[in-house]
Order: sequence, then C-alpha cells, then structure tokens
Amino acid sequence: MRRRPQEELETPVASLIDVVFLLIIFFVVTATIDRDVVDDTIHLAQARFSPAVDKKDPRTITINVRSNGRVNIALQPLTLNQLQQILTATVAESGNQVPILVRADRNTIYHEIDKVMEVIGKAGLYRVRLAAVATEKKSASP
Repeated sequence: MRRRPQEELETPVASLIDVVFLLIIFFVVTATIDRDVVDDTIHLAQARFSPAVDKKDPRTITINVRSNGRVNIALQPLTLNQLQQILTATVAESGNQVPILVRADRNTIYHEIDKVMEVIGKAGLYRVRLAAVATEKKSASP
C-alpha cells in the first residue's frame, strides 16, 4: 500500500482579510449616519426647566430649521412642499406614529418654525418634539 504525501492545512487568509475589510467599511459608514442628520450650523436654544431626554427612537425624522428659515432633512435642503410630500409618504408607509424632532436655530423667527409645524400637522404626524440644549436649573439664593 502506498502512502499519500502529507499536505499542509492552511487557513485561507485572503478571504478573512476581505471579511475584516467589509466589517470596517460597515462600521465607518454606520457611524457617520447620525452625524449627517444633524445640521451643525444650528445653535439650539436653551431649555432651563425641561429635563434632558436621552432615549431616541430610531425611526425619528430630524427636521433642521436654520435661522434664515431654510429647512433640511439629513442636510438636504427642502421646500415646504417637498417636506410635505416626504412626510405624507412616510405616513402612508409607516403610519402616523413616526416621531419628529424639529431642531431650530435659537435665532429663528417662530413664524418659520410654525410653518414647519403646520406641514407636520397636515401630514398627520403628531409625535413632535422641539430640540433644545438642557441646562441645569438655577436655584434661588436665600
């Protein structure tokens, strides 16, 4: 009987490198998604008497309103008609339980924020929050 020559067993490193590379790309892309939703040019107002809310629903739609009244979602500029179309399509697809977060600049005239709120109401959404920076309560000194 003839013996077979011993073959060395190897782990295919090339395919493992591909998998690791794909995981790195996945985590880099998903880490930057949250940053792309928030408009860094907006300076929020301060809320002295409201507690900070830490929990966030992943379905939340963040609407940014700049000080000049311009509206964007995920840094994509929108007209109020386009915003209405997006929100109406969201209600048709996911129902009226989708939470909305309005991030308005502290220098924005409330009339501009009111226009956005009307569009949200016309779309049939009612879970709306206004974003603000939570500050500590100041106690009165005796």
